[in-house]
Amino acid sequence: MSLLHALARFCEQFDEATTYWIAYSGGLDSEVLLSLCNQLRREINIDVRAIHINHGLSPHAKTWANHCQKTCERYAINYVEVSIQLELKAGDSLEQVARDKRYTIFKDKLAEGDVLFTAHHENDQAETVLLQLLRGAGPKGLAAMPVIKPFGKGYHARPLLSFPRADLEQYANQHNLIWVEDESNQVRSFARNFIRHEILSKLASRFPSVTATLARTANHCAENQLLLEAFSRDMPIQGSRENTLSVEKLLQYSPEKQRLFLRTFIHQFNYPLPNTKKLNAILKDVLLAKRDKLPMVEWDAVSLRRHRDDIYLVPISPAPDLSTRIWNLDQALVLPHLGVLKATSVQGRGLGADISRVSVRFRQGGEVLDLKARGRHTLKNLFQEWNVLPWERDCMPLIFVDETLIAIAGYFLHEDFMARGNAKGREILFEFAPYIVQT
Repeated sequence: MSLLHALARFCEQFDEATTYWIAYSGGLDSEVLLSLCNQLRREINIDVRAIHINHGLSPHAKTWANHCQKTCERYAINYVEVSIQLELKAGDSLEQVARDKRYTIFKDKLAEGDVLFTAHHENDQAETVLLQLLRGAGPKGLAAMPVIKPFGKGYHARPLLSFPRADLEQYANQHNLIWVEDESNQVRSFARNFIRHEILSKLASRFPSVTATLARTANHCAENQLLLEAFSRDMPIQGSRENTLSVEKLLQYSPEKQRLFLRTFIHQFNYPLPNTKKLNAILKDVLLAKRDKLPMVEWDAVSLRRHRDDIYLVPISPAPDLSTRIWNLDQALVLPHLGVLKATSVQGRGLGADISRVSVRFRQGGEVLDLKARGRHTLKNLFQEWNVLPWERDCMPLIFVDETLIAIAGYFLHEDFMARGNAKGREILFEFAPYIVQT
């Protein structure tokens, strides 16, 4: 099957209104992909856009960007260029930091249902398998790069993944394509370049079909991983709340199955998987902890926490600003790195509609609520009774009128401030969203 035919078949799975973004570096691979998409536009009506990330790391970066812009102008393809600066901390990998930054930008560009095309091919897949093997990866890691996966509001697709780079080179020569050469691709200190030039080239001299064989290994591992995840999802290990696992239920299984279930649980929320050391720490320090303890294991941007019998995944975000705010109830109130407060209109319940402005504060200690029928109780004891998670208690928004605590979204509403009869009211809602920031 030709490259163009394969791309056409690939696009059939998407809606006709789909927008395709091409990660366009100007190198041979992305040059071929851009040319193929341009050809395909003549046969079917597809919206193609190219996005070029200028890392500014090479003295030739501006020349590459100019090349990409002119090529897109010649094809009449919408072109977007984004210049970035990389900030490296001690121990950071330049390759990884640059990749993370690129994909963050790509994700932000995608609208609902859009597809990001990258020009990864069979040789790239083989390199990834070897990299993962050297990192001690299991089936998920050795599955390497998927052909398509959810990404942001849309999808990330690699339509050329089953083709060797030789096929792309042949296409480029036949169509007289011009591309740029990134000198960093020759730097052997980069792990992928070392594998490409020092390892795969030697393997190919002895095993000519090595890239196809390694790509086939990735396919086998991906298939096995899907079966393992399906098996895990069918296990009755759900905790007492949605999106939790039960410690008691997990402990009924062998450590091997516990690790599998935990990996599947973490993966379904698109968090990075912990390494073997961290995973074993979860089994020892979290699963075997006493019920009244609050053990936690952190890695990358997430922490795994336990409260009573339940295991939770909690994103690690900057400390929220817990200063007092004035809230106009006609508008949502964004609490950066914490969540959003909303007051929705209701009838005959909720907070009286005559209350339009309140203050939002956070627990200082010693707060007392008057529950009328039950008398006065400390907020500390009520949080425990309501099963508010310990790490959420200090950042739970408290709604005040003057010096009176009148509401805690989802838990408490002072009787003296309720809407009566069929009067209009406002329901106070709070959505925890630690990554949200004020825009």
